[in-house]
Amino acid sequence: MQIGPDDSPEQVIAKTSVARGWLDAPAAFTVTSEVCMRVSAHIPEASPAVQDVFVPAFRRLAVMTEGAIAVEGHWGGSLHKERDGIEALRSGRTDMCPVYSAWDATMFPAAQALSLPFLFSSAEAATHVSELLYRRYFSQDFERQGVLMGRMVATSEYNLFSRDPIATLADLQGRRVACSDGLESRLFAALGAVPVGCSTPEAKQRFVSREVDAVSISDSAAHTVGLWREAKYRTDANLVRVNLEYGLSPSFHEQLAPRLRPVLNSWMRGLAQAGAQLFYGLAGARARVAFREGGMQFISLDAQEQARWRERLAPVGQQLAKELTQLGYPARQMIADLHDAAATYAGWSADRLMTEALERPLHNLLPGGTA
Repeated sequence: MQIGPDDSPEQVIAKTSVARGWLDAPAAFTVTSEVCMRVSAHIPEASPAVQDVFVPAFRRLAVMTEGAIAVEGHWGGSLHKERDGIEALRSGRTDMCPVYSAWDATMFPAAQALSLPFLFSSAEAATHVSELLYRRYFSQDFERQGVLMGRMVATSEYNLFSRDPIATLADLQGRRVACSDGLESRLFAALGAVPVGCSTPEAKQRFVSREVDAVSISDSAAHTVGLWREAKYRTDANLVRVNLEYGLSPSFHEQLAPRLRPVLNSWMRGLAQAGAQLFYGLAGARARVAFREGGMQFISLDAQEQARWRERLAPVGQQLAKELTQLGYPARQMIADLHDAAATYAGWSADRLMTEALERPLHNLLPGGTA
């Protein structure tokens, strides 16, 4: 089974044995490295994304390359500002870092389709589909920025964290909602809110300073940045998932020995699934436990209210398809393929998706791979 939005930590653990086993690599590897890869991000070093996914994944990479690739992690924005990832990759300041399509819809128009509402069944299925279709639909937007794709990871469903209850469309009218800059901003505008595009750290700051009334964010991220200590209510709107891509430096990839390139690719495919399952899945489940223990009130939309929200949002996807077509993208085919693939992989369990990533890793994300 896939990870559900209300799963307990124990349920997620039972569904992710393959991902957890892959990350359970030896603590050290003695072979001297040939090259060091710098991985940087704005997320705090104490985050489960770092400690429970990246750090053990770095050990796994050492095993896979027999110690040939070492990794340095730079966290908390210590190497570059969060939105400067593309420049940092091009200039050689880092080798792998966030280049989120949700931060700039003008730079990454096609990838906005990955945030269409109600499209995917889980973070792990959305991650697989986004990587599967990357070369066909999304690669040109990233590679023309001068970066390669490291890994694509879809978040779990985004929920609304607020000081006052949001249970109906009426409650949302005129509310200032911190959200991503991409398609998600348009979704909240269609619902009658006032979207405020910002990154996760920016959203936390604006919520604390009362510049916004609510934040749209995943459970795991809300816990990581401490937003849950400020919010009293959580509404399981489940409108959208956001793809959080990590770019790869072309110069780093080029300097790798040819034998190491496919190994790095295989590692990044495992990293993508492990991140989706163990940060957005397991850390999200643990976050919900902390929310409840902290007294947060959970709000669920009833069936009629969900139908109202869906009706309001339907034109947004239609408008996106029209705009992308005008820009020269094969938008209708892309969206049809996204829906078809989403339906296909909705039936795959989390363990099956991780096994697929490890045993049959996609080779379409880096140049020279098949589409």
